[in-house]
Amino acid sequence: MAESDPQEDVAKVASHTLAYLRSLDRKMDLVLETQGRHTERLGRLERDVAEVRRDLTEIKSDIALLENKTLTTDRNSIFVASYRAVNGPSD
Repeated sequence: MAESDPQEDVAKVASHTLAYLRSLDRKMDLVLETQGRHTERLGRLERDVAEVRRDLTEIKSDIALLENKTLTTDRNSIFVASYRAVNGPSD
């Protein structure tokens, strides 16, 4: 059997090690890039959720105002109807 040169073996190991480290570095770059995109998407999602919460609060407020307006109108209508029933229609 032919024996290999120890320096050649060391060079091969170093070359393979560096290639492996470069491969890991590329994978790490991809992971960081993906994480950055996901972080950006999460930020947008958080803003959208906050916007929806504000919209829901505004809708609840609008509903409460409309309920009050309806109740006031109904109360006024009942008052007018009862007044007319007691005093007769006005001419």
